[in-house]
Amino acid sequence: MNLDHDFDPHLDGPGKISRVMIWRDGEAREVELTWGFAPVKPGGRPLCLLRAEHWPVDNPCLVLANEFGLKQDGEIKYAASLITDEPFFCLAGTWRPARSGWPASFAVFTVPAYPDLEPYKDRHVAVVRPDDWYHWLMGTKPKDEVLAPYPLGSFRVFSTSRRRTAVQTDLFR
Repeated sequence: MNLDHDFDPHLDGPGKISRVMIWRDGEAREVELTWGFAPVKPGGRPLCLLRAEHWPVDNPCLVLANEFGLKQDGEIKYAASLITDEPFFCLAGTWRPARSGWPASFAVFTVPAYPDLEPYKDRHVAVVRPDDWYHWLMGTKPKDEVLAPYPLGSFRVFSTSRRRTAVQTDLFR
């Protein structure tokens, strides 16, 4: 999710710090939060992804991204990026302040797959349209409306293994 480089699961994702937009003191503010709420059970895994249809949006946030990984068989094999003229897009999330031994953190909502992504996953992170960023942060539109599916042709999907090979090749030139 870090915008200074392409998606890398060693640098981005659950447990890592990400740039997030929240609403505070009458304006959108960029903050850095840890991806993942405290585990529900002691010793459990952090809660990183939330099904949008089952979770309330108590403290909405927007996670800045330029692509996101699509995991298959436990490995990120593909990445997806919104086709846009904007330098980034935003994922729908909710955040919590720091509490008893857990840092301020966020989790990202998931939705049923958009048409471009259905061949790769049945669910994935929810992407908020730029026109709805304010509405998401302020809660001025229903969640289902803000998280409505994108039409076919809105995302490009590419293999992460091809990119790793290309990067490794460039390093040895």
